[in-house]
Amino acid sequence: MENYGEEREVKTNFRKALSAVLLATFSAVIFIGGCSGSQKKEPEPTPQALYENAMNLFQKKKYERAADAFKKFKEEFPLSEYTPLVELRTADIYFFQKKYAEAIVLYEEFKKLHPMHAEISYAVYQVGMCHCNQMLTLDRDQTETEKAIEQFRYLTENFPKSPQAADGKTRLQACQKQLADHEFYIGHFYFRTKKYKAALGRFEGLLQKYPESGLEEKIKPLVATCQSEIAKEAQKRKEMEAQEEMKKKDQDDKKKAKQISKDKSG
Repeated sequence: MENYGEEREVKTNFRKALSAVLLATFSAVIFIGGCSGSQKKEPEPTPQALYENAMNLFQKKKYERAADAFKKFKEEFPLSEYTPLVELRTADIYFFQKKYAEAIVLYEEFKKLHPMHAEISYAVYQVGMCHCNQMLTLDRDQTETEKAIEQFRYLTENFPKSPQAADGKTRLQACQKQLADHEFYIGHFYFRTKKYKAALGRFEGLLQKYPESGLEEKIKPLVATCQSEIAKEAQKRKEMEAQEEMKKKDQDDKKKAKQISKDKSG
């Protein structure tokens, strides 16, 4: 009987210990589950949040980091409503870094991909500014000036009510003035070197092409001088031709007289 009591007591103690272990295990599971539930996964950033972060870098002129942020945005959200603006701001980064050739490529790409976008006038204006910022002095090639004129003229004619139209018109006039001054510079060079015909062609073309250049008063007396000198040269040439003709006639007459004399003596 004594052994039976000891055995029963052992079993009772074992049950108590097992219950304690199970209770502790269950509590640990509940605790861990509660902790894991409280550590929620961070939500993925929205396109708007990423765009605003990139724009914040852009506005702070941290262009390299902004470019990386815009690139990441375009890779992750190529079809987002913000993507066209990302493309435009990327072009702006190149513009502000004075990498005008690269900027022009991206602005032109934007114009092709988004011809109806609200910012299309801005893209046209910026292409004009890229060319405008590369214009050379009066005595050098004016290709960039001509390309700037093309863009600003397109802007003012096709987007007259856009935010950029007024400044575009002012810059168009400034570029046209530069081309007029360039033509005057070349014309005056010809004038100084007494190549009056070439000078006159430049001056007359200038007045016809750029009637509002403000150079008319300077050009008129130069045109008059060119015309006078050209007329003098023409008269001089005519007199020389007449003298040559008379000289030739005199020589022919002498030859004839000599031949007649020879025939008579023969």
